[in-house]
Amino acid sequence: MMAQRLWLGLAVVYTCTAVVQLYLLVATGAVWAGTLTAVGFVAALLCALASWKASKQERDDTREIDSHRP
Repeated sequence: MMAQRLWLGLAVVYTCTAVVQLYLLVATGAVWAGTLTAVGFVAALLCALASWKASKQERDDTREIDSHRP
């Protein structure tokens, strides 16, 4: 559960950062802001996928422990 929350938190941070960079891109037209926007959204997506994988791993671990009980 801790790992899942960590990854979700990082996904939120990267998404917020990407939104700010998107604003800078629209407001100033700076190419570097567009690049950072794309990188931020990709990082947020990867963190969300890692969160999903961590929750799936936790469910699998719980099932394994429960299956050993008499």
